[in-house]
Amino acid sequence: MQTIYFHDRLGGYMGFVRCVLLLILFAAIAQFASFGIIQAHVVSFYGAQPEDISFAFQSAYVGIIAILPVMFRLIRFFNTRTYLLSVFLAGIVLNICCLYVQDLLVFALLRFFVGICTGLVAGCILVVVFSTLPAARSILVGVSLFFSLILTAGIIIGIAGSRVIITSDWTALYYGLIGLQVMALVLCLLVFKSSPARKPYPLYQLDWFGFLLFVFGATAFAYVMIYGPRQYWFSSATITYMALLGLVMIAGFLYRQAILKRPLIDLQVFRSGKFLYGLALMLLFYGIRDTINLLYGYAIAVLNWSAADVVDAGFFNVAGVILSTFIVVRAVAANKLHLPKLLLVGFAVLLGYHYWVYLYLTPDLSFAQLCLPIFLQGFACGLLFVPITILCLASIPPASNTTGIVVCTYARFIAVLNSIAGFYTLQLYYNQHFKEGFLGKLTPGTALLAQQQEVYAGLLTAKGFAPAEATGVGIALIAKATGIQSQLLTIRAIFLIGAWLSAAALISLVVFAVINKVKASREQPPMAVAA
Repeated sequence: MQTIYFHDRLGGYMGFVRCVLLLILFAAIAQFASFGIIQAHVVSFYGAQPEDISFAFQSAYVGIIAILPVMFRLIRFFNTRTYLLSVFLAGIVLNICCLYVQDLLVFALLRFFVGICTGLVAGCILVVVFSTLPAARSILVGVSLFFSLILTAGIIIGIAGSRVIITSDWTALYYGLIGLQVMALVLCLLVFKSSPARKPYPLYQLDWFGFLLFVFGATAFAYVMIYGPRQYWFSSATITYMALLGLVMIAGFLYRQAILKRPLIDLQVFRSGKFLYGLALMLLFYGIRDTINLLYGYAIAVLNWSAADVVDAGFFNVAGVILSTFIVVRAVAANKLHLPKLLLVGFAVLLGYHYWVYLYLTPDLSFAQLCLPIFLQGFACGLLFVPITILCLASIPPASNTTGIVVCTYARFIAVLNSIAGFYTLQLYYNQHFKEGFLGKLTPGTALLAQQQEVYAGLLTAKGFAPAEATGVGIALIAKATGIQSQLLTIRAIFLIGAWLSAAALISLVVFAVINKVKASREQPPMAVAA
Protein backbone atom coordinates (compact mmCIF):
# COMPACT_ATOMS: atom_id res chain seq x y z
CA MET A 1 0.00 0.00 0.00
CA GLN A 2 1.43 3.38 -1.06
CA THR A 3 1.60 5.77 1.87
CA ILE A 4 2.24 9.29 0.62
CA TYR A 5 0.94 10.74 3.89
CA PHE A 6 2.08 8.27 6.55
CA HIS A 7 5.34 7.06 8.03
CA ASP A 8 6.77 4.19 5.99
CA ARG A 9 6.67 1.81 8.96
CA LEU A 10 2.83 2.07 8.94
CA GLY A 11 2.46 0.90 5.33
CA GLY A 12 1.34 -2.58 6.40
CA TYR A 13 -1.08 -1.40 9.08
CA MET A 14 -3.74 0.48 7.12
CA GLY A 15 -6.54 -0.79 9.36
CA PHE A 16 -4.82 0.79 12.35
CA VAL A 17 -4.20 3.99 10.38
CA ARG A 18 -7.88 4.28 9.42
CA CYS A 19 -8.87 3.93 13.09
CA VAL A 20 -6.43 6.72 13.97
CA LEU A 21 -7.86 8.90 11.20
CA LEU A 22 -11.37 8.39 12.57
CA LEU A 23 -10.18 9.41 16.04
CA ILE A 24 -8.63 12.56 14.58
CA LEU A 25 -11.85 13.26 12.68
CA PHE A 26 -13.91 12.72 15.82
CA ALA A 27 -11.76 15.21 17.73
CA ALA A 28 -12.58 17.81 15.06
CA ILE A 29 -16.30 17.05 14.78
CA ALA A 30 -16.77 16.94 18.57
CA GLN A 31 -16.30 20.68 18.95
CA PHE A 32 -18.96 21.28 16.30
CA ALA A 33 -21.54 18.79 17.62
CA SER A 34 -21.00 19.30 21.35
CA PHE A 35 -24.01 21.26 22.53
CA GLY A 36 -27.03 19.88 20.69
CA ILE A 37 -28.39 17.80 23.57
CA ILE A 38 -27.47 20.30 26.33
CA GLN A 39 -28.73 23.34 24.41
CA ALA A 40 -31.06 24.34 27.26
CA HIS A 41 -28.06 24.72 29.59
CA VAL A 42 -26.27 26.93 27.05
CA VAL A 43 -29.41 29.08 26.74
CA SER A 44 -29.60 29.61 30.49
CA PHE A 45 -25.85 30.34 30.74
CA TYR A 46 -26.02 33.20 28.25
CA GLY A 47 -29.47 34.38 29.34
CA ALA A 48 -30.54 34.38 25.70
CA GLN A 49 -33.48 33.17 23.67
CA PRO A 50 -33.28 29.68 22.12
CA GLU A 51 -33.17 31.18 18.63
CA ASP A 52 -30.06 33.18 19.58
CA ILE A 53 -28.26 30.01 20.57
CA SER A 54 -29.50 28.24 17.41
CA PHE A 55 -28.04 31.05 15.34
CA ALA A 56 -24.72 30.79 17.19
CA PHE A 57 -24.67 27.04 16.56
CA GLN A 58 -25.52 27.42 12.87
CA SER A 59 -22.74 29.99 12.46
CA ALA A 60 -20.37 27.05 12.93
CA TYR A 61 -22.09 25.28 10.03
CA VAL A 62 -21.61 28.42 7.92
CA GLY A 63 -17.89 28.16 8.65
CA ILE A 64 -17.80 24.51 7.59
CA ILE A 65 -19.61 24.89 4.28
CA ALA A 66 -17.77 28.12 3.42
CA ILE A 67 -14.28 26.70 3.97
CA LEU A 68 -14.80 23.27 2.36
CA PRO A 69 -14.22 24.29 -1.29
CA VAL A 70 -11.22 26.36 -0.20
CA MET A 71 -9.91 23.46 1.86
CA PHE A 72 -9.72 21.15 -1.16
CA ARG A 73 -7.22 23.61 -2.65
CA LEU A 74 -5.28 24.25 0.57
CA ILE A 75 -4.52 20.60 1.35
CA ARG A 76 -2.87 20.20 -2.04
CA PHE A 77 -0.40 22.96 -1.20
CA PHE A 78 0.43 22.67 2.49
CA ASN A 79 2.30 19.91 4.28
CA THR A 80 -0.47 17.67 5.67
CA ARG A 81 1.01 17.18 9.13
CA THR A 82 1.85 20.85 9.59
CA TYR A 83 -1.59 21.77 8.25
CA LEU A 84 -3.43 19.54 10.75
CA LEU A 85 -1.24 20.54 13.68
CA SER A 86 -1.86 24.23 12.94
CA VAL A 87 -5.63 23.76 12.70
CA PHE A 88 -5.84 21.79 15.94
CA LEU A 89 -3.73 24.39 17.76
CA ALA A 90 -6.12 27.07 16.49
CA GLY A 91 -9.03 24.93 17.73
CA ILE A 92 -7.48 24.71 21.20
CA VAL A 93 -7.11 28.49 21.32
CA LEU A 94 -10.75 28.93 20.23
CA ASN A 95 -11.99 26.57 22.95
CA ILE A 96 -9.96 28.42 25.58
CA CYS A 97 -11.53 31.68 24.38
CA CYS A 98 -15.02 30.13 24.57
CA LEU A 99 -14.38 29.25 28.22
CA TYR A 100 -14.19 32.92 29.18
CA VAL A 101 -16.61 34.53 26.73
CA GLN A 102 -19.87 35.88 28.12
CA ASP A 103 -21.00 37.97 25.13
CA LEU A 104 -23.30 36.07 22.76
CA LEU A 105 -22.13 37.85 19.60
CA VAL A 106 -18.51 37.04 20.37
CA PHE A 107 -19.55 33.44 21.09
CA ALA A 108 -21.26 33.26 17.66
CA LEU A 109 -18.12 34.63 15.98
CA LEU A 110 -15.96 32.08 17.81
CA ARG A 111 -18.34 29.33 16.73
CA PHE A 112 -17.91 30.46 13.11
CA PHE A 113 -14.14 29.99 13.40
CA VAL A 114 -14.71 26.65 15.17
CA GLY A 115 -16.69 25.63 12.09
CA ILE A 116 -13.79 26.66 9.85
CA CYS A 117 -11.39 24.52 11.90
CA THR A 118 -13.83 21.60 11.76
CA GLY A 119 -14.21 21.89 7.99
CA LEU A 120 -10.45 22.16 7.45
CA VAL A 121 -9.80 18.96 9.40
CA ALA A 122 -12.86 16.98 8.24
CA GLY A 123 -12.28 17.59 4.54
CA CYS A 124 -8.58 16.82 4.83
CA ILE A 125 -9.21 13.55 6.68
CA LEU A 126 -11.81 12.55 4.05
CA VAL A 127 -9.21 13.00 1.29
CA VAL A 128 -6.60 11.09 3.31
CA VAL A 129 -9.06 8.25 4.01
CA PHE A 130 -9.71 7.98 0.27
CA SER A 131 -5.94 7.55 -0.27
CA THR A 132 -5.86 4.48 2.00
CA LEU A 133 -8.53 2.61 0.03
CA PRO A 134 -8.54 0.87 -3.36
CA ALA A 135 -9.79 3.25 -6.06
CA ALA A 136 -12.82 1.09 -6.83
CA ARG A 137 -14.05 1.25 -3.23
CA SER A 138 -12.66 4.57 -2.03
CA ILE A 139 -15.87 6.58 -2.41
CA LEU A 140 -18.13 3.85 -0.95
CA VAL A 141 -16.05 2.97 2.11
CA GLY A 142 -14.65 6.47 2.65
CA VAL A 143 -18.04 8.17 2.53
CA SER A 144 -19.54 5.42 4.71
CA LEU A 145 -16.91 5.80 7.44
CA PHE A 146 -16.86 9.58 7.22
CA PHE A 147 -20.58 10.33 7.25
CA SER A 148 -21.48 7.57 9.70
CA LEU A 149 -19.20 9.23 12.23
CA ILE A 150 -20.81 12.60 11.46
CA LEU A 151 -24.29 11.11 12.01
CA THR A 152 -23.35 9.57 15.36
CA ALA A 153 -20.87 12.13 16.73
CA GLY A 154 -23.58 14.28 18.29
CA ILE A 155 -24.88 11.41 20.41
CA ILE A 156 -21.40 10.15 21.30
CA ILE A 157 -20.16 13.53 22.49
CA GLY A 158 -23.55 14.11 24.13
CA ILE A 159 -22.68 11.30 26.55
CA ALA A 160 -19.82 13.38 27.94
CA GLY A 161 -21.92 16.55 27.89
CA SER A 162 -24.76 14.99 29.86
CA ARG A 163 -22.33 13.67 32.47
CA VAL A 164 -20.57 17.02 32.80
CA ILE A 165 -23.73 19.04 33.48
CA ILE A 166 -24.67 16.67 36.31
CA THR A 167 -21.52 17.48 38.27
CA SER A 168 -20.46 20.95 37.08
CA ASP A 169 -21.11 23.87 34.75
CA TRP A 170 -21.54 22.92 31.09
CA THR A 171 -18.49 25.01 30.13
CA ALA A 172 -16.33 22.31 31.72
CA LEU A 173 -17.05 20.36 28.53
CA TYR A 174 -14.46 22.59 26.83
CA TYR A 175 -11.74 20.90 28.88
CA GLY A 176 -12.79 17.59 27.37
CA LEU A 177 -12.76 19.07 23.88
CA ILE A 178 -9.28 20.50 24.46
CA GLY A 179 -8.15 17.07 25.69
CA LEU A 180 -9.47 15.47 22.47
CA GLN A 181 -7.58 18.02 20.38
CA VAL A 182 -4.36 17.39 22.30
CA MET A 183 -4.86 13.67 21.61
CA ALA A 184 -5.35 14.49 17.92
CA LEU A 185 -2.11 16.50 17.90
CA VAL A 186 -0.20 13.53 19.27
CA LEU A 187 -1.80 11.14 16.76
CA CYS A 188 -0.94 13.47 13.87
CA LEU A 189 2.70 13.51 14.99
CA LEU A 190 2.73 9.70 15.23
CA VAL A 191 1.24 8.77 11.86
CA PHE A 192 1.89 11.60 9.38
CA LYS A 193 5.16 12.20 7.58
CA SER A 194 6.89 15.51 8.12
CA SER A 195 7.11 15.83 4.32
CA PRO A 196 4.49 13.91 2.27
CA ALA A 197 5.69 12.17 -0.90
CA ARG A 198 3.96 14.53 -3.32
CA LYS A 199 4.56 17.91 -4.92
CA PRO A 200 2.59 20.88 -3.59
CA TYR A 201 -0.07 22.20 -5.96
CA PRO A 202 0.23 26.01 -6.34
CA LEU A 203 -2.62 28.14 -5.02
CA TYR A 204 -3.48 29.87 -8.27
CA GLN A 205 -6.24 32.47 -8.11
CA LEU A 206 -7.93 31.23 -4.96
CA ASP A 207 -11.30 33.02 -4.83
CA TRP A 208 -11.22 34.61 -1.37
CA PHE A 209 -13.70 37.28 -2.46
CA GLY A 210 -16.16 34.55 -3.45
CA PHE A 211 -15.53 32.94 -0.07
CA LEU A 212 -16.54 36.19 1.69
CA LEU A 213 -19.61 36.59 -0.50
CA PHE A 214 -20.71 33.09 0.46
CA VAL A 215 -20.05 33.64 4.17
CA PHE A 216 -22.21 36.78 4.30
CA GLY A 217 -24.90 35.21 2.11
CA ALA A 218 -25.12 31.99 4.13
CA THR A 219 -25.10 33.91 7.43
CA ALA A 220 -27.94 36.15 6.22
CA PHE A 221 -29.89 33.08 5.05
CA ALA A 222 -29.42 31.41 8.45
CA TYR A 223 -30.61 34.59 10.21
CA VAL A 224 -33.75 34.76 8.05
CA MET A 225 -34.64 31.10 8.56
CA ILE A 226 -34.05 31.11 12.32
CA TYR A 227 -35.52 34.50 13.25
CA GLY A 228 -38.06 34.81 10.41
CA PRO A 229 -40.83 32.64 11.94
CA ARG A 230 -40.49 34.48 15.25
CA GLN A 231 -40.68 37.95 13.65
CA TYR A 232 -43.55 37.19 11.25
CA TRP A 233 -41.21 36.97 8.28
CA PHE A 234 -41.24 39.96 5.95
CA SER A 235 -43.42 42.10 8.18
CA SER A 236 -40.11 42.71 9.99
CA ALA A 237 -37.78 45.23 8.31
CA THR A 238 -34.73 43.40 9.68
CA ILE A 239 -35.79 40.10 8.10
CA THR A 240 -36.50 41.86 4.78
CA TYR A 241 -33.07 43.53 4.73
CA MET A 242 -31.28 40.31 5.68
CA ALA A 243 -33.16 38.38 2.99
CA LEU A 244 -32.14 40.96 0.36
CA LEU A 245 -28.55 40.88 1.60
CA GLY A 246 -28.47 37.08 1.41
CA LEU A 247 -29.99 37.06 -2.07
CA VAL A 248 -27.48 39.61 -3.40
CA MET A 249 -24.49 37.85 -1.79
CA ILE A 250 -25.43 34.36 -3.01
CA ALA A 251 -26.23 35.68 -6.50
CA GLY A 252 -22.84 37.39 -6.58
CA PHE A 253 -21.14 34.19 -5.43
CA LEU A 254 -22.83 32.09 -8.13
CA TYR A 255 -22.01 34.69 -10.81
CA ARG A 256 -18.33 34.59 -9.85
CA GLN A 257 -18.32 30.79 -9.98
CA ALA A 258 -19.79 30.96 -13.48
CA ILE A 259 -17.16 33.36 -14.88
CA LEU A 260 -13.97 32.37 -13.05
CA LYS A 261 -11.41 30.06 -14.62
CA ARG A 262 -10.78 28.32 -11.29
CA PRO A 263 -14.05 28.56 -9.34
CA LEU A 264 -14.57 27.21 -5.84
CA ILE A 265 -17.42 25.01 -7.12
CA ASP A 266 -18.12 23.74 -10.63
CA LEU A 267 -21.65 24.81 -11.60
CA GLN A 268 -21.65 22.26 -14.42
CA VAL A 269 -22.72 19.60 -11.92
CA PHE A 270 -26.21 21.13 -11.85
CA ARG A 271 -26.71 20.08 -15.47
CA SER A 272 -27.05 16.47 -14.37
CA GLY A 273 -30.66 15.46 -13.79
CA LYS A 274 -29.65 12.52 -11.58
CA PHE A 275 -27.51 14.81 -9.44
CA LEU A 276 -30.43 17.22 -8.96
CA TYR A 277 -32.72 14.31 -8.11
CA GLY A 278 -30.18 13.05 -5.57
CA LEU A 279 -30.01 16.53 -4.02
CA ALA A 280 -33.81 16.64 -3.82
CA LEU A 281 -33.80 13.30 -2.00
CA MET A 282 -31.11 14.58 0.35
CA LEU A 283 -33.08 17.74 1.13
CA LEU A 284 -36.21 15.68 1.78
CA PHE A 285 -34.35 13.11 3.86
CA TYR A 286 -32.60 15.64 6.08
CA GLY A 287 -35.76 17.71 6.43
CA ILE A 288 -37.81 14.86 7.86
CA ARG A 289 -34.87 13.19 9.61
CA ASP A 290 -34.78 16.03 12.13
CA THR A 291 -38.18 14.98 13.51
CA ILE A 292 -36.06 12.95 15.94
CA ASN A 293 -35.46 16.25 17.77
CA LEU A 294 -39.21 16.52 18.40
CA LEU A 295 -39.11 13.05 19.93
CA TYR A 296 -36.20 14.02 22.20
CA GLY A 297 -38.05 17.23 23.12
CA TYR A 298 -41.16 15.18 23.97
CA ALA A 299 -39.07 12.90 26.19
CA ILE A 300 -37.71 15.90 28.12
CA ALA A 301 -40.85 18.06 28.32
CA VAL A 302 -43.57 15.42 28.70
CA LEU A 303 -41.82 12.34 30.11
CA ASN A 304 -39.44 14.48 32.26
CA TRP A 305 -36.33 12.67 31.07
CA SER A 306 -32.92 14.11 31.94
CA ALA A 307 -30.25 14.83 29.33
CA ALA A 308 -28.53 11.59 30.42
CA ASP A 309 -31.73 9.62 29.70
CA VAL A 310 -31.94 11.16 26.23
CA VAL A 311 -28.33 10.21 25.55
CA ASP A 312 -28.98 6.64 26.74
CA ALA A 313 -31.88 6.39 24.30
CA GLY A 314 -29.63 7.90 21.66
CA PHE A 315 -27.42 4.81 21.92
CA PHE A 316 -30.18 2.92 20.11
CA ASN A 317 -30.06 5.53 17.35
CA VAL A 318 -26.28 5.09 17.05
CA ALA A 319 -26.72 1.31 16.96
CA GLY A 320 -29.23 1.66 14.14
CA VAL A 321 -26.87 3.86 12.12
CA ILE A 322 -23.89 1.50 12.59
CA LEU A 323 -25.88 -1.64 11.77
CA SER A 324 -27.48 -0.23 8.61
CA THR A 325 -24.21 1.35 7.42
CA PHE A 326 -22.54 -2.07 7.68
CA ILE A 327 -25.38 -3.54 5.61
CA VAL A 328 -25.07 -0.76 3.02
CA VAL A 329 -21.31 -1.18 2.60
CA ARG A 330 -21.60 -4.95 2.17
CA ALA A 331 -24.56 -4.69 -0.22
CA VAL A 332 -23.15 -1.94 -2.47
CA ALA A 333 -19.66 -3.47 -2.51
CA ALA A 334 -21.20 -6.74 -3.70
CA ASN A 335 -23.32 -5.08 -6.40
CA LYS A 336 -24.01 -1.42 -7.09
CA LEU A 337 -27.43 -2.43 -8.44
CA HIS A 338 -28.46 -2.79 -4.78
CA LEU A 339 -28.42 1.02 -4.44
CA PRO A 340 -32.06 1.61 -5.53
CA LYS A 341 -33.24 -1.22 -3.28
CA LEU A 342 -31.44 0.30 -0.30
CA LEU A 343 -33.07 3.66 -0.98
CA LEU A 344 -36.51 2.03 -1.18
CA VAL A 345 -35.98 0.09 2.05
CA GLY A 346 -34.55 3.18 3.78
CA PHE A 347 -37.52 5.39 2.98
CA ALA A 348 -39.88 2.52 3.86
CA VAL A 349 -38.26 2.30 7.32
CA LEU A 350 -38.45 6.09 7.63
CA LEU A 351 -42.15 5.85 6.75
CA GLY A 352 -42.62 3.16 9.41
CA TYR A 353 -40.82 5.28 12.01
CA HIS A 354 -43.02 8.32 11.40
CA TYR A 355 -46.23 6.30 11.26
CA TRP A 356 -45.36 4.42 14.48
CA VAL A 357 -44.97 7.70 16.38
CA TYR A 358 -48.18 9.03 14.83
CA LEU A 359 -50.13 5.96 15.99
CA TYR A 360 -48.66 5.27 19.41
CA LEU A 361 -47.52 8.59 20.92
CA THR A 362 -49.04 8.94 24.40
CA PRO A 363 -48.19 10.92 27.57
CA ASP A 364 -46.73 7.85 29.29
CA LEU A 365 -44.48 5.92 26.89
CA SER A 366 -41.80 3.89 28.64
CA PHE A 367 -38.09 4.01 27.87
CA ALA A 368 -38.27 0.64 26.09
CA GLN A 369 -41.24 1.71 23.96
CA LEU A 370 -39.60 4.94 22.83
CA CYS A 371 -36.31 3.26 21.98
CA LEU A 372 -37.96 1.35 19.12
CA PRO A 373 -38.73 4.41 16.95
CA ILE A 374 -35.39 5.97 17.92
CA PHE A 375 -33.63 2.83 16.66
CA LEU A 376 -35.73 2.79 13.47
CA GLN A 377 -34.80 6.42 12.75
CA GLY A 378 -31.08 5.63 13.07
CA PHE A 379 -31.47 2.49 10.95
CA ALA A 380 -33.23 4.49 8.21
CA CYS A 381 -30.54 7.21 8.31
CA GLY A 382 -27.77 4.67 7.84
CA LEU A 383 -29.63 3.06 4.94
CA LEU A 384 -30.24 6.39 3.21
CA PHE A 385 -27.41 8.82 3.74
CA VAL A 386 -24.56 6.90 2.10
CA PRO A 387 -26.66 5.67 -0.89
CA ILE A 388 -28.02 9.17 -1.52
CA THR A 389 -24.50 10.62 -1.37
CA ILE A 390 -23.18 7.92 -3.71
CA LEU A 391 -26.11 8.56 -6.07
CA CYS A 392 -25.15 12.25 -6.20
CA LEU A 393 -21.42 11.62 -6.69
CA ALA A 394 -21.94 8.86 -9.27
CA SER A 395 -24.07 11.23 -11.37
CA ILE A 396 -21.22 13.66 -12.05
CA PRO A 397 -17.72 13.29 -13.58
CA PRO A 398 -15.01 12.09 -11.15
CA ALA A 399 -13.18 15.39 -11.57
CA SER A 400 -16.20 17.15 -10.01
CA ASN A 401 -16.44 14.88 -6.94
CA THR A 402 -15.15 17.59 -4.62
CA THR A 403 -17.85 19.94 -5.90
CA GLY A 404 -20.40 17.17 -5.35
CA ILE A 405 -19.33 16.74 -1.73
CA VAL A 406 -19.44 20.52 -1.16
CA VAL A 407 -22.90 20.88 -2.72
CA CYS A 408 -24.17 17.96 -0.60
CA THR A 409 -23.05 19.85 2.52
CA TYR A 410 -24.89 22.93 1.19
CA ALA A 411 -28.03 20.79 0.88
CA ARG A 412 -27.57 19.57 4.46
CA PHE A 413 -27.28 23.17 5.69
CA ILE A 414 -30.41 24.25 3.79
CA ALA A 415 -32.36 21.25 5.08
CA VAL A 416 -31.37 21.94 8.71
CA LEU A 417 -32.49 25.57 8.49
CA ASN A 418 -35.66 24.56 6.70
CA SER A 419 -36.48 22.08 9.45
CA ILE A 420 -35.78 24.70 12.16
CA ALA A 421 -38.15 27.19 10.50
CA GLY A 422 -40.65 24.59 9.36
CA PHE A 423 -40.99 22.69 12.64
CA TYR A 424 -41.29 25.93 14.62
CA THR A 425 -44.03 27.21 12.29
CA LEU A 426 -45.87 23.89 12.26
CA GLN A 427 -45.74 23.62 16.05
CA LEU A 428 -47.00 27.18 16.40
CA TYR A 429 -49.89 26.55 14.01
CA TYR A 430 -50.96 23.13 15.29
CA ASN A 431 -50.57 24.05 18.96
CA GLN A 432 -52.86 27.03 18.46
CA HIS A 433 -55.27 24.95 16.40
CA PHE A 434 -55.60 22.18 18.98
CA LYS A 435 -55.71 24.57 21.95
CA GLU A 436 -58.58 26.45 20.38
CA GLY A 437 -60.35 23.13 19.85
CA PHE A 438 -59.88 22.23 23.52
CA LEU A 439 -60.92 25.66 24.77
CA GLY A 440 -64.19 25.38 22.91
CA LYS A 441 -65.03 22.35 25.04
CA LEU A 442 -63.61 23.73 28.30
CA THR A 443 -65.37 27.09 28.53
CA PRO A 444 -67.03 27.86 31.89
CA GLY A 445 -70.36 26.12 32.22
CA THR A 446 -69.64 23.18 29.94
CA ALA A 447 -70.29 19.70 31.30
CA LEU A 448 -66.77 18.44 30.45
CA LEU A 449 -65.03 21.23 32.36
CA ALA A 450 -67.32 20.78 35.35
CA GLN A 451 -66.70 17.05 35.35
CA GLN A 452 -62.91 17.44 35.24
CA GLN A 453 -62.99 20.06 37.99
CA GLU A 454 -65.01 17.73 40.20
CA VAL A 455 -62.56 14.88 39.62
CA TYR A 456 -59.50 17.02 40.47
CA ALA A 457 -61.26 18.70 43.41
CA GLY A 458 -62.17 15.33 44.89
CA LEU A 459 -58.63 13.98 44.53
CA LEU A 460 -56.99 17.10 45.97
CA THR A 461 -59.45 17.42 48.84
CA ALA A 462 -58.74 13.81 49.78
CA LYS A 463 -55.04 14.74 49.98
CA GLY A 464 -55.74 17.54 52.43
CA PHE A 465 -56.25 20.61 50.25
CA ALA A 466 -58.88 23.16 51.28
CA PRO A 467 -61.86 23.35 48.84
CA ALA A 468 -60.77 26.76 47.46
CA GLU A 469 -57.17 25.60 47.01
CA ALA A 470 -58.34 22.36 45.40
CA THR A 471 -60.38 24.32 42.86
CA GLY A 472 -57.45 26.59 41.94
CA VAL A 473 -54.96 23.72 41.67
CA GLY A 474 -57.49 21.69 39.67
CA ILE A 475 -57.81 24.49 37.10
CA ALA A 476 -54.01 24.66 36.82
CA LEU A 477 -53.84 20.88 36.30
CA ILE A 478 -56.50 21.08 33.60
CA ALA A 479 -54.52 23.83 31.85
CA LYS A 480 -51.34 21.74 32.06
CA ALA A 481 -53.09 18.64 30.73
CA THR A 482 -54.54 20.69 27.88
CA GLY A 483 -51.07 21.98 26.98
CA ILE A 484 -49.60 18.46 27.02
CA GLN A 485 -52.42 17.08 24.88
CA SER A 486 -52.12 19.87 22.34
CA GLN A 487 -48.35 19.29 22.16
CA LEU A 488 -48.85 15.54 21.66
CA LEU A 489 -51.40 16.16 18.91
CA THR A 490 -49.01 18.65 17.32
CA ILE A 491 -46.17 16.12 17.28
CA ARG A 492 -48.51 13.48 15.83
CA ALA A 493 -49.61 15.89 13.07
CA ILE A 494 -45.99 16.68 12.14
CA PHE A 495 -45.05 12.99 12.12
CA LEU A 496 -48.02 12.29 9.86
CA ILE A 497 -46.63 14.90 7.45
CA GLY A 498 -43.27 13.13 7.69
CA ALA A 499 -44.97 9.84 6.84
CA TRP A 500 -46.62 11.36 3.78
CA LEU A 501 -43.31 12.86 2.60
CA SER A 502 -41.59 9.48 3.06
CA ALA A 503 -44.34 7.86 1.00
CA ALA A 504 -43.87 10.54 -1.69
CA ALA A 505 -40.13 9.75 -1.77
CA LEU A 506 -40.92 6.06 -2.23
CA ILE A 507 -43.24 6.80 -5.14
CA SER A 508 -40.68 9.12 -6.74
CA LEU A 509 -38.01 6.40 -6.50
CA VAL A 510 -40.27 3.93 -8.30
CA VAL A 511 -41.02 6.51 -11.02
CA PHE A 512 -37.31 7.37 -11.27
CA ALA A 513 -36.40 3.69 -11.70
CA VAL A 514 -39.04 3.22 -14.42
CA ILE A 515 -37.84 6.30 -16.32
CA ASN A 516 -34.23 5.11 -16.16
CA LYS A 517 -35.19 1.68 -17.48
CA VAL A 518 -37.11 3.22 -20.37
CA LYS A 519 -34.15 5.47 -21.22
CA ALA A 520 -31.71 2.56 -20.99
CA SER A 521 -33.84 0.44 -23.32
CA ARG A 522 -34.03 3.26 -25.88
CA GLU A 523 -30.28 3.85 -25.76
CA GLN A 524 -29.44 0.18 -26.43
CA PRO A 525 -28.40 -0.39 -30.04
CA PRO A 526 -30.88 -2.49 -32.06
CA MET A 527 -29.95 -6.14 -32.50
CA ALA A 528 -28.66 -7.10 -35.88
CA VAL A 529 -31.19 -8.96 -38.02
CA ALA A 530 -29.97 -12.30 -39.31
CA ALA A 531 -29.60 -12.48 -43.09
